[in-house]
Amino acid sequence: MSDNTSLPQQVDHAVAQDDEISLIDLAIALGEEKKTLFAVPAITTTLAIVVSLLMTPIFTAKTVMMPPQQQQSGAASALASLGGLAGLAGAAAGIKSPDEMYIAFMQSESLQNVLVEKFKLKDRYEAKTFADTRNALKTNVKITADKKSGLITIEADDKDPEFAAQLANAHVDELRSLMGRLAVTDAQQRRVFYEQQIAKTQEDLAVAEANFRAAKEKSGMQVTAVIAESGVKASAELRGQIAAREVQMQAMGRFATPQNPDVQRLGSELAALRGQLAKIEQGSGVDDKTSPLQQMAVKAYRDIKAREAMMGVLVAQYESARVDEAKEGPLIQQVDVAVAPERRSRPKRAIMVLVTAFAGLFLGVLIAFARRAVRKAAENPETSGQVSRLKAAWRIN
Repeated sequence: MSDNTSLPQQVDHAVAQDDEISLIDLAIALGEEKKTLFAVPAITTTLAIVVSLLMTPIFTAKTVMMPPQQQQSGAASALASLGGLAGLAGAAAGIKSPDEMYIAFMQSESLQNVLVEKFKLKDRYEAKTFADTRNALKTNVKITADKKSGLITIEADDKDPEFAAQLANAHVDELRSLMGRLAVTDAQQRRVFYEQQIAKTQEDLAVAEANFRAAKEKSGMQVTAVIAESGVKASAELRGQIAAREVQMQAMGRFATPQNPDVQRLGSELAALRGQLAKIEQGSGVDDKTSPLQQMAVKAYRDIKAREAMMGVLVAQYESARVDEAKEGPLIQQVDVAVAPERRSRPKRAIMVLVTAFAGLFLGVLIAFARRAVRKAAENPETSGQVSRLKAAWRIN
């Protein structure tokens, strides 16, 4: 029994002795190769210092901007009189991340091409094509958005701190210029839409007035007298209301489906107005009492009144959209204007030197162990032949 119990103790003692011997061997190996152990980190650290000093310092200029804050409730109330155009308010609401849209604008080719031409970046970045220049610009300019605050940060890197600040601020300036050409917010979209409709209606009104004058001269009839007797005036007013609601329906078709309650309500109003117009025109008796030339004059007069009624509705809504656009305030607001940085952002020389020093120390330990292993193998008669063949294979003296 005594022999059996003492056996584990002997094994544990042997293992502990092996561990102790292995640690001693490690210390001896490092001591024997102390020149290599200290020379490798010293060389790598020196190289890191020299390289970091030779590297061109890069400065980072930063500007922070706030994109437009859209006012959905104000836009919806402004559309209350039209009802059907309430769908326009959903256009901006459909944008889940407006800040991503403005970042995409600043990274668009049209805006970047302007910056390339303005600052002659093709020569500065030594690029051959516009595509290469834009890629270099994206590499040197970082644009990020803070989801919590909604602010957008633009960071521009360059070896010249003044140029870095100019490049960062230029992104904001060019974005303002681009926003002046694009309709982004709800109020802008409505204003542009009404501008287009007003221009079209003005052209139609001019054509209708010319047709009325020509028809009146051919018929030789005082159309105003016929209107007083027949109710054409009421018909013209109804035509104007129908035309105005048709414009509303056209606008809603861009943002709403046929199942939208506002679309269905507007369709019902249009059907009722058209039915009322049919009754008035059937009961007026104008077509039975007048000649074909006089009928043409009456029809031309109806067209004029319809266009005038439509113009009144469009102008009112256009002014409402302009008021909403003014309430939205400046499109782009610059919270922090980029200034020339006083300190470089890279290279970070201290970090480079420390990382390289630790890497050199690790490499020195590996080389030290490798050199000692080769030397021990060469001293051993059993493995010396293998070492000789290894040196010959690699042509090591």
